[in-house]
Parts: sequence; structure tokens; C-alpha cells
Amino acid sequence: MSTDLIRSQQAAGFRRLRFCPELEPGYRAVRATSVRDRARLVSAAGLVIFAIFALLDLATLPPALATATVTIRGLVTCPVIALVWWLSFRPWPGDIAFERLYTLAYLVGGLSVVAIIACARVQAVPLPYEGMLLMLMFGYFAMGLPFVAASVASALIIAAYLGVELATGLALAEVLVNLFFVLTANTIGMVGAWLSEYRHRAHFLDQQLVQLLHRNAREESARKSHLITVASHDLRQPLNVVGLNLTHLAGAELAPDQLGLVRRLQGTVGHFQRLLGTVLDVSRINEGMVRADNQDVELDGLLDQLTDLTFDHIDLHGFRLSRTGPDSGLWLRADPELLLRALQNLVFNAVDHSGGDEIRITTQHQGERVRVTIRDNGRGIEPALQRDMFQPFIRGATDPAATGLGLGLAIVRELTEMMAGQCGCESAPGAGTSVWLELPAPVTATPAAGPD
Repeated sequence: MSTDLIRSQQAAGFRRLRFCPELEPGYRAVRATSVRDRARLVSAAGLVIFAIFALLDLATLPPALATATVTIRGLVTCPVIALVWWLSFRPWPGDIAFERLYTLAYLVGGLSVVAIIACARVQAVPLPYEGMLLMLMFGYFAMGLPFVAASVASALIIAAYLGVELATGLALAEVLVNLFFVLTANTIGMVGAWLSEYRHRAHFLDQQLVQLLHRNAREESARKSHLITVASHDLRQPLNVVGLNLTHLAGAELAPDQLGLVRRLQGTVGHFQRLLGTVLDVSRINEGMVRADNQDVELDGLLDQLTDLTFDHIDLHGFRLSRTGPDSGLWLRADPELLLRALQNLVFNAVDHSGGDEIRITTQHQGERVRVTIRDNGRGIEPALQRDMFQPFIRGATDPAATGLGLGLAIVRELTEMMAGQCGCESAPGAGTSVWLELPAPVTATPAAGPD
């Protein structure tokens, strides 16, 4: 099955209520499954209705006729309906076979009504034919039978009714009048059944098309993510080698102009490494490959790792990094790897885009949360941008160094929310920017001490 096949079927139409050979079996399987689900409620309702009619027969009909009608309902109609109800909850028979049994139950119910009318005619009791009309409407609408199955079964019921009326000696004129009303009801039912199945088939095509489009989109996304992951990994390897060589060169005794060139190359390589890391992070997050493993984390130790990981980049761009705050020795509940990645993004973002020369990291305990703030002394962010700065592909329009993808802060937001935290920003033009993360504090104030 393909989207082209479904669209071709939609364009060709299906007024004969039949799809092409590739689609018809799938539709019939879906329809049969829905018939089984519908049969559970309809069969239960049918049992109640026929039981009520049996009581009415006992109350309103002559004893001899009431005995015959109740016998037909009790020994034929109700057992068949009860069997259908019972089988609707069983894995056997299969859905297709059950649909046929369901249609057969309708036929048996209709013929039982014909038999009751025959008993009334034989005993010369004026029993109206309205039971036939009710049975036809029940089959077409309440039971929801497929158009062809309902039409064929109804035709057999009407033919049996006509034969009974003629065989019991009812006047031909009266037979024709009764037949006119029965056929009118049957025509209404056929039209309704045709329209219902047509809509059901159209819905089936729409549903299959949507499912195929979603599946194709997921597969295409997976292919792109795999390509990005492989390409990012393969590209980072040579960049790492180049970065190591440049680090060795930076430590050698070089002329000032040569050392300046090495520094610029180090900055460029680092920039490309971060871009590839960002692309890889986005790919992994979109594919659900990143999961938070939250645990109690000692914040000072994690910030020491952050200082070590960002030192080269901070030193290369002439920044100063300091740590301040009213609280120290704090613990929080987070995934240490994801939190470290988020804080790295914030530090790199401040170095690359703030236009300042100083970064301060502040930690503070606030009730049941712990806040970590990364503050720079740069140019700040215009108010209109602050509302959307954690959205993907948002970059400062006035930032002359805005050469990134605009994904760093979006990744920070994704990672923070994975850890049941939240993030925000406070900034003003010319007054620097503070970006903060808030994460849950551990359930206990400090983690339990380990064994000595």
C-alpha cells in the first residue's frame, strides 16, 4: 500500500462500494473488526427488545397465538442473538467469519418475525406487519450491516413475507398495499446503508493515508537523523585531531603573529566542534535518544567540571569566569551529564555572543528548588527577543558575532525540562544578561553519608 495508490482510489471513486484489489481486503478486515465491536451492544439491545415483545405477546395476544410466538422468540431468535453476543467476546471465529454470522443472525431474526406473522394469519388474528418494518430498520441502521449483506438478507426476508401473505390467503390488494410500505422502508434502509458504507470507506482511505504519511515522515526523520549523527561523528574526528595539533602549536615558542594565527584557528575549530555538537544534540533529542537519569548531584563538584571543560574557550576569548552566591555546598536533583551540557551551552553562548569579558556563576537555594545563574556583562538582549530566546533558530539581530544556528538555548530548555526543571532570562540592553536554571532540590537537605 502506498500514498499514490490511496490517492488514485480517492480520485477514481468507489460508487460501487468496492476498492481496487490491493485495498479491498484491508478495508474488509477493518470493517469486520468494527462489526464485532458493534455487535456486543446491538446484541444485548436485541435480546432486551425481543424479551419485551415476548411479554407483550403474552399480555395482548390470544393464548394459542401467544404460545406460538413466545416459542419462536424463545427457542429460535433469542438463542441466536445470545450466541452472537457470546461469540463477539471470543477470539474465534475470526472477524470476517463473525461478520457473516452476524448477518445470518439478522436473517434469522427477520424470518422469525415472518413466522410469527404466518402464525397470526393461520389463526385469523389481525397482526399488523409493523414488526417487519422495525426489523428492516434495525438491520440497516442499528446493526450497521454492510450494504450488500443487509440488502441481500432483507430481500430474502421480504420474499419470505410475501410468500406467507399469499400462502395464507390474504387478499391481493391488501398484500400489495402492505408490500408497498415494506418495500418503501427497505428502500430507505438501502439508501442509508449505502451512504453509511460510502462514508466509512472514505474515512478508511483518509485514515490509511494519514497513517502512511506519518510513517513516511517518521522514517524520513529517522534517515535524516541517522545521516546527521553519522556525518557529525565523522566530521568531529578530524576536527579533534586538528584541535589537538593546534593546542600543541599554541604551547610551542612561536612568533606573536604565528601564535595569533594559531589562536584564531583554535577559535574556528572550536566553533565548528560546537556546531556539530549542537546538531548532534538536536538529532538525539528529536529521536528520543536522550533520557534524563535524575539523581542527587553535588553542585560545587559539577561546577568544577564546568570550569575545566570551558577554560580553554574562555581563556582564548579573554573572558574571566568567577563563582559567587549566597549559598554553597548545594545539592540538587538532576542528570549530571545533561545539566553539565546545559551549563556548557550557557557559558559558550555568553562567550560567543554577549560581547562582554566576564561571566559569573551564582547558585542559590530557593525553597524546594535550586537556581543556577550564568550572568555576563555584555551588551544585553533587546526586550522583544527575550520572549523567544529559548525557541529554536532565534538569534540576536544586532549581534555581530551571531554565527551559530540559534539552537543552543533551545537545547538548554529541552534538557532542563527533561530534568523537571525550568529556565528563564533577565536582561536589559547594555546591562548584561542573566540566564538561570531552576531544578528540584533533593528530598533530603543533604544526601545520606556513605559508610566510613
